[in-house]
Amino acid sequence: MEGLRVGVTSAGEARELSGALERRGAVVTWGPTVEGRVATGRDLLAQIDRLLAAEPSWVVASTGVGVRAWAEVAERHGRLHLLEATLRRARVVARRSKALGALRWLGVDPVFVSAQETDEDVATWLRQRLLPGDRVAVQVRGAGSLGAYQRLVDAGGEVLPLVPCTSVPPADLRPARELVRRACAGVVDVVVCTSPSAAGNLMRIAADIGVEGALVTALGERVAAAAVGMMTAASLENAGVPVAIMPPRPRTGELVGALGGWAASGRQLPVPAVRLDPAGRAVIADGCRVELGHREFGVLAALVRRPHVACRLDLLAVEAWGHRAPDNPRLIKHQVGRLRRKLGCHGRSIETVRGVGYRYAPPSAGGSG
Repeated sequence: MEGLRVGVTSAGEARELSGALERRGAVVTWGPTVEGRVATGRDLLAQIDRLLAAEPSWVVASTGVGVRAWAEVAERHGRLHLLEATLRRARVVARRSKALGALRWLGVDPVFVSAQETDEDVATWLRQRLLPGDRVAVQVRGAGSLGAYQRLVDAGGEVLPLVPCTSVPPADLRPARELVRRACAGVVDVVVCTSPSAAGNLMRIAADIGVEGALVTALGERVAAAAVGMMTAASLENAGVPVAIMPPRPRTGELVGALGGWAASGRQLPVPAVRLDPAGRAVIADGCRVELGHREFGVLAALVRRPHVACRLDLLAVEAWGHRAPDNPRLIKHQVGRLRRKLGCHGRSIETVRGVGYRYAPPSAGGSG
């Protein structure tokens, strides 16, 4: 990774990520496009009191930061034992591994942890088990937005949204603007996004300074876009930016490993022969739109976001099926066969890797710098 020029858009994880990259010889440009903001102590205490009074049947823990913020405020105000008792009585589910760690720190073992680490997966799992009248307390990302959890309301459940932390643009946008300009000029090799908010704000900041089109072009032709996970990748793709690097799991360490693997393999950018459209669950190939089924799109996206990387069958299963991931590899092979037929000549880019799984092998545009 020596000399690799990396633009980092995260704030909360920037120190860990930047340090790991710099220890491996990378040159880091830090331009945070988002920062996490924990609710005030008064707001957190009010949330805790609403949670205790609601006596929910289910609790969805979305972030480790949110769980720990509740615990710290509850302890400060003599409510920690009540919070722990409420969480142990309820059936708790965790969206991310960091939420799982925070729950276990409180002595709470969740009944479900999403391997996909998405709200969609958690909400689908809950919908299958929800009884009419069940009350579900959910850590959501923003006030007034239930997102995927609206389906629980539609199914007759009662949802209590709680917002322990939110993502907001940083107060000082100058580093982010400088990163955008450096990406447009091609003086970074890769731009890394570690959340959908970071990706979305990157494009908004570019638009604010009048270079959104130039940034999209640069990220498709000269600079690689790296995403930590599925939702971040989808945010970039919906803005027209192809993802060239994504780790097997949304972990900082694995993201660093994926960046190192890309650098070691020649820093090539794939020719955008196919373009993913997550919002429409489709792919654009040679200007033609090909509609895909939910699982077909999941399998293809898992491969296309990791060009030239052999992907195991279990990884493809989790990203396409979520908590319903099958043990039978035949089902994944069936999806790949359908994709190859639907994609026509581009189907040849999905290669079988004996003993491992599959690999997406598009042509390459050459080095990025």
